[in-house]
Amino acid sequence: MDDPQKDRIFAGMVAAATAVAGTYIYMGLKTPEPGQDQEVAGGLTEEKHEFVTPDGVTLRVKRYANPGGQPVLFCHGFNGNGFEFDLPREGYNMAVYLARRGFDVWISSFRGCGVEPYLCDGGDWSHSIDTLAILDAPTLVDGIIAETGKQPFWIGHSMGGMVLYMYLQGVRFEGDPADCHVVSDPEVLAERQAKLKGGIAIASPPAFWWPRHHPFQIVTESSIGRGMLGTSILFYRLRHRIAPKVRLGSNAKAMVLNRPRGIKALSRSPIGIMLYNRRNTDSETSTSLVKWGADDVSAHMYIQLVDGIWNINFRQYFPFIFRRDPYDYTLNMGLITAPMLYITGDMDFANWEGIKRYGYDRISSEEKKFVMLPGYGHTDLVMGRRVADEVYPLIAEWMEGLLTEKLDAA
Repeated sequence: MDDPQKDRIFAGMVAAATAVAGTYIYMGLKTPEPGQDQEVAGGLTEEKHEFVTPDGVTLRVKRYANPGGQPVLFCHGFNGNGFEFDLPREGYNMAVYLARRGFDVWISSFRGCGVEPYLCDGGDWSHSIDTLAILDAPTLVDGIIAETGKQPFWIGHSMGGMVLYMYLQGVRFEGDPADCHVVSDPEVLAERQAKLKGGIAIASPPAFWWPRHHPFQIVTESSIGRGMLGTSILFYRLRHRIAPKVRLGSNAKAMVLNRPRGIKALSRSPIGIMLYNRRNTDSETSTSLVKWGADDVSAHMYIQLVDGIWNINFRQYFPFIFRRDPYDYTLNMGLITAPMLYITGDMDFANWEGIKRYGYDRISSEEKKFVMLPGYGHTDLVMGRRVADEVYPLIAEWMEGLLTEKLDAA
């Protein structure tokens, strides 16, 4: 397909999306008010823990404590925080589900994210996703091991699973802080594989790849689409010096919470369509997700993510427009040997085929499993209508199975 044809398709998609968004903003006026928060953790022991990163940032973690139980660490996605796993909605709270099943649950947020009293320090907001993998993630894992004496499972949604890939590749910073390079250190690599019982990656793309003629493939490879991506990267490279925080979550909350019917418009906007299958969600839980689980990101995080969409492969953040040798996380997925469970849906914009091709098929883990769930989009894998019956038990049973195998082997 030549570029002019791609451009026409892209322009048509933009026009159609705009028309749909306008229609549903109008329809949203008839939407009922969202439901109130619910008490879902009755009887569970809640604790607050603080862990300090090597660069002095305090991470505040919520724990549903089951001393002696198998610890589980939750890590959230881009533009989110740990509360996406801990919504005050009955039947839509993975953290409470696992805690009631006997797991020792730790709900983390990366730097700059979270809700009081679990709001984490943001530092100077100059961090990249690399920073989360190299400084925040080891601090969280080591802190849980120090508190419990046990290796945790890591459950990551979207970017939370991508940070898991990065952590398991044994990466560290090397060189001048102003232009530091990411490298995989063999000693760190071996150490990190041994520190986790296993990892669960939910809708976590190791690369941004879509099959031929997929709408996202057409958009991202058209001249207009690539122009928009490139312009966005350049804009945020200039913007981060004066406004390093990108207020994605704050703006979403303002749209939805100041006008509760806004969730209808948000869910049916092009961004909402990308993030979840609205037929697999309800307005009350979607509103709760924005209210509790939406958060801001740094400009460097934004640039790094968009650079991945531009290049297909996910690479380290680098401060200059051109660099000849950025560390490539996609190419190094084969370094991972820890047990891994991949969960995605056939309506996930991250694309299950790409996750399987660049993630599941490439890792070197002897114990690995791939599950694609029909009818699920990106975020509804955590808070969709049927998660308590179809997603949460799947994760719990996989972890319990690994623990049983290890006991039998011992």
